[in-house]
Amino acid sequence: MKVIGIVGSPRKNGNTNILVQQVLAGAAEAGAETRTFILNEMNYKGCQGCDYCKGHDKCKLEDDLTEVFEELASAGGVVFGSPIYFGQFTGQMRLFLDRCYSLINADFSPRLPAGKKAVIVGTQGAPDPAAFKGVYEEFKGQVSGFMQAEVKDVLVGVGYHAPGEVKDNIELMEKAKNAGLNLFK
Repeated sequence: MKVIGIVGSPRKNGNTNILVQQVLAGAAEAGAETRTFILNEMNYKGCQGCDYCKGHDKCKLEDDLTEVFEELASAGGVVFGSPIYFGQFTGQMRLFLDRCYSLINADFSPRLPAGKKAVIVGTQGAPDPAAFKGVYEEFKGQVSGFMQAEVKDVLVGVGYHAPGEVKDNIELMEKAKNAGLNLFK
């Protein structure tokens, strides 16, 4: 089984990626092959609204997301990670998500094989755990509907600002590893 991590944080060593890597470590320990895509290090454009993908089985744009979409189609599990910047996922993640339009048919039915397992990872500086609950709930619905994936867990690191701070939260780090260990259970 393959599990990929898609990280929308511009900080490669930031709290979001640390949690995503912890989930992937758990999945690897359970026997999965893992791979990470750091969106900030990739060269890609946003959706062009051309609808090419509605008459073809892929996006017209040939860039670094082509490989991500191929891996997403073949993976049994995916870990989506993004911090909250100004009340929403980062621009890097939003740009990727807009391109996921190519993963649905003209009638909005999903193109990805059903049955994938997913974990959503987020971090936020705001100290209120419920501050962005709507963002995570909306995304969970999109992953479930458009990607036909079962969201097994939503992990949110709350009140973190400096890169690496999340490592001090032993309980959250353990929860992230267990999310990966139990992804296919």
